[in-house]
Amino acid sequence: MTLDDLEARIERRRAELGFVGDSHVMPNSGASRTAEKRELLRFLADEAAKRQTPLPFKANY
Repeated sequence: MTLDDLEARIERRRAELGFVGDSHVMPNSGASRTAEKRELLRFLADEAAKRQTPLPFKANY
């Protein structure tokens, strides 16, 4: 089986299950994050705001 065949098989199965795009991926709630990680995410968000650029990820803190 080639990678292209595998990809097609996976996409067919996803379609059968009704998954479209990344809607089936559960976002990380951040409920079990450490205080240090929350502080880091806030710092990154503040730095991005100063540069007027969006974060490349959703930061739940």
